[in-house]
Amino acid sequence: MNKIVYATTNPGKFSEVQKLFLGHDITIHSAADYHVNIDVDETGTTLEENAILKAEAYRDAIPDEVIVLGDDTGVEINALGGEPGIKVRRWKGYKMEDEEIISYALERMKNIKAGERNAQFRTVIAVAKRCIPTKTFSGILPGEIVVEPHAYREAGLPFQPLFYATEYKMMLYQIHTLPMAEKLAKNIITHRERAVLTALHYLASVT
Repeated sequence: MNKIVYATTNPGKFSEVQKLFLGHDITIHSAADYHVNIDVDETGTTLEENAILKAEAYRDAIPDEVIVLGDDTGVEINALGGEPGIKVRRWKGYKMEDEEIISYALERMKNIKAGERNAQFRTVIAVAKRCIPTKTFSGILPGEIVVEPHAYREAGLPFQPLFYATEYKMMLYQIHTLPMAEKLAKNIITHRERAVLTALHYLASVT
């Protein structure tokens, strides 16, 4: 069976994804296990294009025969015309740190009333393997941006203290920190896990 490698150098993202896959009895490996650390130039104009760029760049850089998963996630805020979309990390045109993203989001939305702060998270996962076409799978989580951020922070995940998942009446950080068994028991599924779930059948066919 081919190993599954997640194409990211973001420790917060890898930790989250690792938990998701373990909940489905699937072990994934970090690109660091293969001493691969690539800063992929995300030149795509869509989440799908960027996810493919990441997956194929890591696939080509790892000498072993593996399956590589690359993802891209966007936050689409209705009142801001869908911003930041695919540009969460480069919302202001350069690479931003977590706290700057949090502050900038709140500044942009300071005059937007409660009830008009709807947003959604969307994740696209690309599955890449040598000699077969790369495929993509997506998942969406609706919610809203809160007026005051929670104190919770996790490196690489700046919207965790900002995003309230209306479907579950929980902050995203609360969902993120729930034990997987409790999430499964309550059928709580995030945007990334929804993308993972849509990809599982295909992954089983190519491993």
